[in-house]
Amino acid sequence: MLPLNPKNHFSLSKFLSFSLFISIFFTISHSDDFSSLLTFKSKVDTSNFLISWSKNNDPCSSWLGVTCHPVTGRVIKLVLNHLNLTGSIHPLIHLTQIRHLSLHHNFLTSFPNFNSWPNLKHVYLSHNKFSGEFPPGIYRLNRLRRLDLSYNKFSGQIPVTELNQLPHLMTLHLEFNSFSGSLGMDETRHVASFKDFNISGNNFSGKIPNWLSKFPVTSFTGNVHLCGYPLRSICPSETVNSNPTVMNTDPSQLSFPNQKKKNLSENMFLLIVTIDAVGVMLTVLVITWCCYYRKKKNQEKEIYNKVKKYHDSSNSSSLYHSFEYGHILKDKKSDQFATMVCFEGCKGFSKVDDLLKASAEMLGKGSVGTSYKVAMDCKDVVVVKRVIEKLKKMKDLDGFLRLIGGLRHQNVVSLRAYYSSKEELLLVYDFLPNGSLHNLLHGNRGPGRTPLDWTTRLKYALGAAKGLAFLHSYNKTKICHGNFTSSNILIDHFGNACISDICLHLLLQMPNSSNNGYKAPELLTQNNMNTNQNPRKFSQKCDVYSFGVVLLEILTGKIATSEGEISLAKWVQRVVNKEWTWDVFDFELARYKEMEDEMVALLKVAMACLVSSPKDRPKMIVVEKMIEDIRKTENR
Repeated sequence: MLPLNPKNHFSLSKFLSFSLFISIFFTISHSDDFSSLLTFKSKVDTSNFLISWSKNNDPCSSWLGVTCHPVTGRVIKLVLNHLNLTGSIHPLIHLTQIRHLSLHHNFLTSFPNFNSWPNLKHVYLSHNKFSGEFPPGIYRLNRLRRLDLSYNKFSGQIPVTELNQLPHLMTLHLEFNSFSGSLGMDETRHVASFKDFNISGNNFSGKIPNWLSKFPVTSFTGNVHLCGYPLRSICPSETVNSNPTVMNTDPSQLSFPNQKKKNLSENMFLLIVTIDAVGVMLTVLVITWCCYYRKKKNQEKEIYNKVKKYHDSSNSSSLYHSFEYGHILKDKKSDQFATMVCFEGCKGFSKVDDLLKASAEMLGKGSVGTSYKVAMDCKDVVVVKRVIEKLKKMKDLDGFLRLIGGLRHQNVVSLRAYYSSKEELLLVYDFLPNGSLHNLLHGNRGPGRTPLDWTTRLKYALGAAKGLAFLHSYNKTKICHGNFTSSNILIDHFGNACISDICLHLLLQMPNSSNNGYKAPELLTQNNMNTNQNPRKFSQKCDVYSFGVVLLEILTGKIATSEGEISLAKWVQRVVNKEWTWDVFDFELARYKEMEDEMVALLKVAMACLVSSPKDRPKMIVVEKMIEDIRKTENR
């Protein structure tokens, strides 16, 4: 054994003391992080969605949405989206090492500042209730790359100077707030690093800086006092007097027919000058109006001829071929001629002209209009639903469509854009290639059919329940679907069930359907009392009843209305009340007899949704939980 050198002994002791200090520091910081998270949970998690946040669980491996650093154990990422969180995020200021903060689609109301999070790189706080001025301290976030504060209630001016000091900022989303002021940002900022920018739906004013003009017009729409490219409005400083000679003419130099009369009084002289000035102004106004009207007519004719020429020279069938483009041009009073309102995810088009030039094929005619599959030049494929039915006289049709366009969920078909005129409505949705649940259940029942297995059916039932539960709880708006059927459940690229045609019954004067298989009893009673059904009597509990009918379709393989007059719901209730038999289930499920308990459990969920009294039907969030439990039982 080597002798211990006193000098080495001192160095070793010093090293061990330093290591002990570092260990104690990280342990204390680690504990502070989780104490802050527990405080945050106690204040904002009123629905108890963060049930995994318990002192008995390891926060870094078991807590929902929490990611820790592998060495220090400090919290570096927090993702808590769509969890109905309500209140202030002030307790999170102690997470000094956090780099990724995502709390979008909640109901959070109070935002402290950015001073406590100097290491933030990604901030996603859209679709909340934050208010007040732009959070201070943004200049300290030198590593910030993406900032999304859209769809909140922020107001006041944005800190232009501080934003210019962030060299790595690539994304800035501030749309649909109440920000104001100018965008006179420094021309010297690192323009190359700025890739995504949107301030639409605010109160900004003044000229758009040149370096921001590279972004599309949709990044600036809704700011009525903004001007400059790419907007159509020209800034006042760029206009010139159309007739400077007339405007600068000295009235004393004007000649009059009665100059020979030397005895004209001063009052008569002023009267003549005033009349001449008014005449000149009226003449200028009339000429300006005529020029504007003629220019507008020429633009309409030019666009019409351009689209018609494209159609005549194209070998493919375009959307223009499917319906008259001139029909859209009839709405001459529209301020958004040949433009569309676009939402998140809208790519490849920004006006009606782009859609009409793309190749299209008709998918079919449904209860709310005709649908077309449209292939854009950028290889994206969308569905354009053309509605010509009489639109309801709603006070805020545009606001209602914007509400639908803001719905984003894995099990909801997203509305990407819309065009509304006096005579028709165009709705642009994502194209889902795998068809509807109705076709998968009832289509091609003959030889060669590939039946749906039990696991897939249960997955579709759970996905549809999640989509409808999200709709019913969205932003506390109490909106409902209104026409929930198996035909309105589409299957996406990943095999997820997505609900479509949301809330269209509120927009249209829908005729009474002869197929009442999906309608709740209270709606049938209304129809008997009044032939013109009032959609405002529709409630979320009516959606729950329709969902119960869809579950019966999944279980029995039968359509909502049988060949006779009895509905599917009444038929199942009679069979169950008489005597239980396997014959109530689809014969394609006969090979899954070991899953009979799960099928019976799902049938009980359907029967709970189909009770006659609306108040006794469960909420969709409860139905979703019941189906989730059945699926967990199946996977054991």
